[in-house]
Amino acid sequence: MVSGCTSSQTALPAPVPLSSAPYNPEVPLEVAVRAPVNTAVKKETVDLSQKSQVFIDGKNDGCATAKGKYTKNSALYNANADYSEGWFYGRRSCQRH
Repeated sequence: MVSGCTSSQTALPAPVPLSSAPYNPEVPLEVAVRAPVNTAVKKETVDLSQKSQVFIDGKNDGCATAKGKYTKNSALYNANADYSEGWFYGRRSCQRH
């Protein structure tokens, strides 16, 4: 029995690192779990003159959503790739950072 311990005390388990990197006792835990985070959002540009009206409608709805007014034609979103691609493009391009 360890000096100073009573039988009612139980040992705590070893801390578990929060990262997927293997545990290295030589590296302080707070350093091991930090990873650089890329917060930069790359703005993409699309030539809208080459896109269908359905894409542009999706872009406008996605942009309205990004600005706080959820707008989506769900039936068209599920059935038409141009609309859904436009919706995501509009949401990304109009997001506040």
